[in-house]
Amino acid sequence: MIAIPIDSQSLDAKSSKLFGNVNAFAIYKPEEGLFTLVENSGCGNGIKTAEFLKTLNVTDTIYSYMGDGPFNFLNKENINVHYIGKEPMGLDEIVQNVQKNSFIKLDSENASKYLDPGTATDNCECSCSH
Repeated sequence: MIAIPIDSQSLDAKSSKLFGNVNAFAIYKPEEGLFTLVENSGCGNGIKTAEFLKTLNVTDTIYSYMGDGPFNFLNKENINVHYIGKEPMGLDEIVQNVQKNSFIKLDSENASKYLDPGTATDNCECSCSH
């Protein structure tokens, strides 16, 4: 399953630039070819958002801005993290690109190059200890 952060619970939504502070996710289930929209119960904290995605049995997620805490948790849990760039994209386009491996897939070797928490200080501000 692919988790796509979105700002509004609508199938017409585009990806959000946010990750930990996003209100909702569009969850794509490839076996059904359908999206489910879910409220982010970890909203406001990147680690709690990552933990929430684990409870949904997500295999992949995308982001525009993400700190190292959420990435490290997702990576440890074998959830694939894909960087899509800074511009929002449509849900179907994202799914197609994830399935074709067209996005940059993060790992421990390239994460420092692509992680950006999107804060004024360029530091994670989720108040977790990572």
